[in-house]
Amino acid sequence: MLGDPDPRDPPIEPVAGLVRDFVNTVEWQDDLDLWQSPVDLATWLSRRTGVIVPEAADADLHLARRIREGLRSTLLAHAGHAPLPASIDDLNGALGEIPVRVAFDMEGESTVHSLAPKGAPVALARILAAVDELRGENRWGRLKACARDYCRWAYWDSSRNQSGRWCSMAGCGNAVKMSRRDGRDIEVVGAAGADRPATLVDVAGRAGVSMKTVSNVVTGAVAVSSATRQRVEEAIAALDYHPNVAARALKAHAVSTSQQATRATREV
Repeated sequence: MLGDPDPRDPPIEPVAGLVRDFVNTVEWQDDLDLWQSPVDLATWLSRRTGVIVPEAADADLHLARRIREGLRSTLLAHAGHAPLPASIDDLNGALGEIPVRVAFDMEGESTVHSLAPKGAPVALARILAAVDELRGENRWGRLKACARDYCRWAYWDSSRNQSGRWCSMAGCGNAVKMSRRDGRDIEVVGAAGADRPATLVDVAGRAGVSMKTVSNVVTGAVAVSSATRQRVEEAIAALDYHPNVAARALKAHAVSTSQQATRATREV
């Protein structure tokens, strides 16, 4: 299930698993978001963070999605790939909306606490506290995101030299290798330090909508609400996205022919 540990995965410590599973509440390969409504967000946060969230608002859902995709961008950087500067900027802006404080104990250890009285911000602060704990123990860099553009699944790199690039070598890694051999193109996120254009996944993540919705806005094939259209258009402008209809068709075909193998062989 999205947003939950997979029993087939190797063991991972709870604090790292919480952050990984938070990022993995959306499966871009299937264009499926576990958080379809504020109720879904409140349910997941209550179940996974230990903070009871009786209800959440649309603003909480939008904020959680911004933090989720911003963290995914940092996990791409951990794997040696290029996050979009605008994505990191948006993450920092989103984090500024979570009121927290840092407190120290008698042993000099620090913890992150929420200043919000209750609700989703308190639970989201728990996610940030988990990130801070991983950073403090130099384990943050082992959490990465798959380099395959239409995957970007978060995973724990358990390799000795921390050189992993794919959520699964047998899935995404092999799919990219075979596509290159056959002269097909499966888009891979560029290397760190290189300028890369925004893709459909970037826009969908920034706007907090599905890739199909972004496509509908771009092509006008299906009508969407004015509020959703505005969010998508703002994301397109912020990321300087330039759609390529022909390229999207080729990528969609590549995704559909290999996504099942990836899901079956992931090794987080």
